[in-house]
Amino acid sequence: MARPVVVFEDDHVSDFFPLTLTRPVWDLICGVFSLKEKLRRGLESAGESVELVPHARGYVEPRDRERAASISTLWDGRDLVTFVNGRWIFDQALFKQMDPNWEGKLVCGETVVAANLGRGLLPELERHAGLPLGESVFAGLPSAAIEARLIGYPWDLVRHAGDELVRDFSRLGGPALGRKVGAGVHLVGSDVRLGSNVILGPGVVLDASDGPVIIDDGAQVMANAALRGPVRVGPGSTIKMGATIYGPTSIGPGCRVGGEVGETIIHGHSNKQHQGFVGHSYLGEWVNIGAGTNTSDLKNNYSTVRVPIGGDPVDSGEVFVGLFMGDHSKSGIGSVFNAGTAVGVCCNIYGADYPPKYIPSFAWGGSSGFTEHRLETALETAKRAMARRGRTLEPGPEAVLRKVFQLTADERSRFLGG
Repeated sequence: MARPVVVFEDDHVSDFFPLTLTRPVWDLICGVFSLKEKLRRGLESAGESVELVPHARGYVEPRDRERAASISTLWDGRDLVTFVNGRWIFDQALFKQMDPNWEGKLVCGETVVAANLGRGLLPELERHAGLPLGESVFAGLPSAAIEARLIGYPWDLVRHAGDELVRDFSRLGGPALGRKVGAGVHLVGSDVRLGSNVILGPGVVLDASDGPVIIDDGAQVMANAALRGPVRVGPGSTIKMGATIYGPTSIGPGCRVGGEVGETIIHGHSNKQHQGFVGHSYLGEWVNIGAGTNTSDLKNNYSTVRVPIGGDPVDSGEVFVGLFMGDHSKSGIGSVFNAGTAVGVCCNIYGADYPPKYIPSFAWGGSSGFTEHRLETALETAKRAMARRGRTLEPGPEAVLRKVFQLTADERSRFLGG
């Protein structure tokens, strides 16, 4: 019988908006895999048969509300159930420090990283069905301090991406060419992994001098593109002719990427096909970056970049920070973004001058002003964009977008009023 392990969101989930407006925090990418997939693989590599049970906000994980009545079944046949913070970049060695028979918590600073909970906490957990689990849920439990890698803000995913690409390369089994590459393809270094049905055009350079290069199944790298690792190109993605991709960069499935990209995570099914620079950024799903769009990722005075989180500026402590853009958002031709810009879900940004560094979800416009991107119009655009890839907007994801429109109404109103 598989051991249940609950992966949970905590009160810091809003610090990752707009990226977590449409997904649980553990579905964010760092390296090749999501945080949840790292947890699953780590537990299974230890020889455990586990069932990962999500506990997130109800609208992004609607099963959580349905599970409220049956959560007590997790304790069937066992005294304790393990809970793991979804913001943790899982470390098997640290996890092994927690005795499975100990009712207590591992903490990093004031953050609960993992805990074993008894049935006595069931009423508190039921009250939090469909809600993040705050520190108060775990109050009173014995604790042990550890040094864990927890992501606190979106730029942490970019900062840790290089190390995680290297680790994930090893988890995948290391180098593997699978077939002889064409005479016009140049491999530098041995840490290259090619999936099945990969197409490499003439003049392609895969440079693994500084880290691995991973090209997943069905991906295509067109002629004269150069990739310098650590880089991952996801299944079915296309790197356009002459593109320059600098690591650490992780490109998800079904993307089309051209121009210059460096130290960036592109979640999946997104387009950045044309010339222009995107660096030190995280783009969500179904994003479209218009031709000639450029992101700044460095201030002229070389000071650390402040990023608006929920509209309030937060000092990232990083000198290089680019753009964070939510799902289904788009930039027009020739758009420019300041370092540390946050753009919400279903936005349409255009114009030749810099827009504000904080743009709430469902906003339409640019430096000359904004209006509301009407919900039904935004959904119709999303459906058309997905249909171009043979995909449909399913009822569940559509309901999430409708909920995000409601949740962001007040901040959008303040933004448009200002």
